[in-house]
Amino acid sequence: MRRNEIPREQKIIFVLLLMAYTGVMLYLFVMQCYEVPVFRSDMPDYVNKVRGIQGDYEFPYPLFFTLAKGIALIAGAPLGVAIATALLNALGLCVTRYYMGQLVHGESTGLGVDTREWSRAKVFALELGITFLSFALFLLGNLYSPKNTAFFGFDYAYRCMGIYTPNPIWNATYLATRPFTIVCFFEAAKLLKRYQEHFSWKQCLPFAISLFLMTITKPSYTLVLVPLIGIILLCDLVRSRGKSFRNAFCVCVMMIPTGLDLLYQFFGVFSGTNVKGEETGIGFAFAKVWSNYSKNILLSVIMGMALTIGVAVLNWKKLRESFLYRFAWYNYLVATVMFLCLYEKGFRMMHANFSWGYMHGMFFVFFLTLVLVLQNTVEWRKSWKIIFLPAEWGVFAYHLVCGVNFLIYALQGNDLAGF
Repeated sequence: MRRNEIPREQKIIFVLLLMAYTGVMLYLFVMQCYEVPVFRSDMPDYVNKVRGIQGDYEFPYPLFFTLAKGIALIAGAPLGVAIATALLNALGLCVTRYYMGQLVHGESTGLGVDTREWSRAKVFALELGITFLSFALFLLGNLYSPKNTAFFGFDYAYRCMGIYTPNPIWNATYLATRPFTIVCFFEAAKLLKRYQEHFSWKQCLPFAISLFLMTITKPSYTLVLVPLIGIILLCDLVRSRGKSFRNAFCVCVMMIPTGLDLLYQFFGVFSGTNVKGEETGIGFAFAKVWSNYSKNILLSVIMGMALTIGVAVLNWKKLRESFLYRFAWYNYLVATVMFLCLYEKGFRMMHANFSWGYMHGMFFVFFLTLVLVLQNTVEWRKSWKIIFLPAEWGVFAYHLVCGVNFLIYALQGNDLAGF
């Protein structure tokens, strides 16, 4: 068996788990799309969009709705939206399993595990761990205390809104765009790491295509990634004293289709007035939206990112050495600044739409954190930090229990806004 080859038994396990997980999520989406009493979400607005009924919101995101319309020709609009969401969400999990396997087995990122001298049983256990963490990543939630109970003296409106989670299962378009965001994240990191030494148009295609597909599905992560890439290119330009200009320009050229689509979306959503006659656009104010849902934003960040913060502190050297790990944190920091400083004008201000980019940032930091925790667990003999592993897995379990509890709450048909 080749080093990175997944055993056949593991593939069967993954497919069975994927079918079970997708079935559970499809049930939730179907209940929401058919507006079964107490299953409240944005899904009815998406169903109306597929039916061609004009609502209060603009959705210039053709990929998701085109897929839903295609399925709706056979199954009807509600089922079309539900199936489209479930399929794209499942695709995201498949992409996650692929990249997590690449990271665990790869040495170039500094996060790889050398399995060349391992027994078949040990490799099987490692692959099973990768599969488990892939599914766990799609179930993790923010930390919270019991209902109506203050956390360290801090009371908050909702146990998710204000703290936020890497898995906002209440938003179908976020879930739909995730397979493309995952590919785009890793391809962008690969490109930015090597573009100064070698630039190849062919090697840039996965990044450019995934960026465009992500944007036409939902541009939340695009609004984080594109400015970050601009910052990195500018910093490299200064450090290289202008030598990286040609290759940096080529990287920007690859993003032109995405830029044109962003302009189209901007003028369709953020210009003129909305259906209520209010001015639309993007406003600037510190914590104008976030402070409505959290009276202690710092504590909210800690409750949402507890595992990642702890692991980063304990693995500071790895954070400095691994560009990919740093890149995940760069994404999160840019997303945090944007969410703190930007808001959407009009009645949609309280929808906190810039939080979607923030939650994408959370997701990628959790992704790299889980890979690092697995590496540290496998190589526990190499570091004194083994003493912290039980605590890391304990906090991970807390995140997982909170996320699963929220999913169960949603599956029971409760109002997610009152969670």
